[in-house]
Amino acid sequence: MIKNIKSYMEYWTKDGMTAESRVRDWVACGGQPNGNFPLDSRKQLPGEDEDTFSTRLNFDFQRCMIRSGYRYNGDCSRDHKKINPRCGAP
Repeated sequence: MIKNIKSYMEYWTKDGMTAESRVRDWVACGGQPNGNFPLDSRKQLPGEDEDTFSTRLNFDFQRCMIRSGYRYNGDCSRDHKKINPRCGAP
């Protein structure tokens, strides 16, 4: 049996949102209209390694979605996920 898998974008919700408003907010925070979140190499700081760069951009994106009123409804049960802003970390 194939399990229905949500896209990352579908785990972000807020009261009163529509699919269209979520896409607009997603793009405003740095995502792509198709729900992807690309790493823009132009935003990499001098001397910053790939892991640090990826984590920084991801956390900035998550904080932007949270500031826009969204809540993340995905899995936050594992310790390595609890360091993410989407799971309540600062």
